[in-house]
Amino acid sequence: MRAPALPVEGDTIAAISTPYGVGGIGIVRISGPDSERIALTLFRPKKPIDRLRSHHLHYGHILHSKGGPPIDEVLLAWMRAPHTYTREDMVEIQCHGGPLPVRGILEVVLSWGARLAEPGEFTRRAFLNGRIDLAQAEAIVDIVEAKNLTALRFAQSQLCGVLSDEILRIQEETKSVLVEVEAWLDFPEEDIPGPQFEAMRVQLEGWIGSITNLMKTYEEGHLHRDGVNLVIVGEPNVGKSTLLNALLGKQRAIVSPLPGTTRDYLEEFVLLGGIPVRLVDTAGLRETHEEIEAQGVTAARRKIAEADLLLYVVDACRLEAEGWKGIPAGGEEARTLVVLNKVDLVSQGSVEDTIRRIHPLRCAAISALYGQGMDCLRQMILDQLVTEKMDLDCRAVVSNLRHQKALESCREALRAARGQLGLEEPPGDLLASDLCRAVRAMGEILGQTTPEEILNRIFDSFCIGK
Repeated sequence: MRAPALPVEGDTIAAISTPYGVGGIGIVRISGPDSERIALTLFRPKKPIDRLRSHHLHYGHILHSKGGPPIDEVLLAWMRAPHTYTREDMVEIQCHGGPLPVRGILEVVLSWGARLAEPGEFTRRAFLNGRIDLAQAEAIVDIVEAKNLTALRFAQSQLCGVLSDEILRIQEETKSVLVEVEAWLDFPEEDIPGPQFEAMRVQLEGWIGSITNLMKTYEEGHLHRDGVNLVIVGEPNVGKSTLLNALLGKQRAIVSPLPGTTRDYLEEFVLLGGIPVRLVDTAGLRETHEEIEAQGVTAARRKIAEADLLLYVVDACRLEAEGWKGIPAGGEEARTLVVLNKVDLVSQGSVEDTIRRIHPLRCAAISALYGQGMDCLRQMILDQLVTEKMDLDCRAVVSNLRHQKALESCREALRAARGQLGLEEPPGDLLASDLCRAVRAMGEILGQTTPEEILNRIFDSFCIGK
């Protein structure tokens, strides 16, 4: 369990916590030692009350600081520390969701001594005050930005501490072994039994296995969290735009028999098997002296370099006549799926012969115009993206690249420690150093040893008011 922390001493901050614009409700949030004073100054309850009750809604009006009519009728929630989001005294004012009343209430709150909050400052205070660790703080952003239900489930699990608890368990067990090694090193003259190196080695094997299992979840976890770039490429007039429309299930790109119709890349989002995919339709790859089309080809090659997966579309009729020319420059076989289009215009035998020639590249035979083979193509895309489908329902899932890199550093340190234990006389100082590195790497995930610049970068990615 994480040890409770006392609220960090600081000033009082305020911000609008709902999106800007017209809506049913708007919320102004206040946190800090002056929250109650500001609320009592500005709030006129509908019925006289002696005091604000913590964690109750109070109905009334927010007043202008210089008199005049009320700004808006509101529901005000006063919450006493430490049972709040930030573990500080907090006030949330719920008003009508138009820009004017929300902005007016924020301005009057600021005029009575609060400071405008920085991006993510409420969550940063929750982290600094020990209510959540850094991995849980990052999960809050993931919940807000979740692109599908699976990503939302992963983020909610992380916010509940499933990942943090697993990391904390391994870290605490590693610390206990580190203490044993350091005692052996620091007090050699004392009657302290030497470390049981074989038992330590068995423990290390278990931790390395646990870390490895966590790292294996990243491939699928980050796909659902971040999505993928799927770039459709090929020569002019092979059916790239028709394929885009077929994958989207709607007419989005202009389709024409004239070559060079697509001059610039076109991006659309779609869910394939629950994975958010950014589909990019590009200009046909060919040598051209036409200036605008040449710029489109240059942009297409740039998108090829950025792609997680390439759909290289070829015309079955053209391929039958001209033969296989290979994948475009900049594409690698590991991230390329060949799409043999217009198979409705050639024989089945020709299709099978083409697939054999293209082997070992994976190839999907389709007719984008008539929808033939599209379900098979979608499945092949998913198989290429997720090479090992895992049951992630009841497990800690790693979906954040920062966490994955920290786990990689931790595993490297634990493997080095295991190597020390494999020697006839394990060097205690090197063993202790490797265990310290492992503990520190896990601490970076939880926020215990994370550099200040990384913390700033994480919380700067939050919106103001969160």
